[in-house]
Amino acid sequence: MAQDVKWVQRMRHYAVPVLILYVTAIIVALLLEKMWLIPIMASVSVMIVVMGYQEMRIMWQMTKHPKAHRILIFQYVFEWVDAILLTALMVTLLTAEDFGLVIGLFFGIWGVLSPTRQKWFTKQLKQIDPELPTYEEVIEGSVLNGPSI
Repeated sequence: MAQDVKWVQRMRHYAVPVLILYVTAIIVALLLEKMWLIPIMASVSVMIVVMGYQEMRIMWQMTKHPKAHRILIFQYVFEWVDAILLTALMVTLLTAEDFGLVIGLFFGIWGVLSPTRQKWFTKQLKQIDPELPTYEEVIEGSVLNGPSI
């Protein structure tokens, strides 16, 4: 698990340069060829899924409760929905604008509810295992990297 935590910390270290690269790529795509936005956003979606998987994998090792594992799987499914909505939004905005606006509305509502969803998942995990640290505490290294029993 320590290796997974170090990987996530390393990825967070490179977050700003990657963000600058993506913003530059989006600006270039908007100026030259808007269809390039589709693979750019698809790669962002892949990163969302990979980081969500890493979160689930790290937190899975922190608890042995089957109910907590189900909550983590449920949370990971929501990461997939985030990624699918992002890709679908970009594809439909560039190909079928009217339908893209409808998906954009769903994506906007989904994004606004994201903090509430995250609080709900954290609350559910704390009810199942009160000693379970949050994902941020694990990544910041403020807790021991061992499973709770």
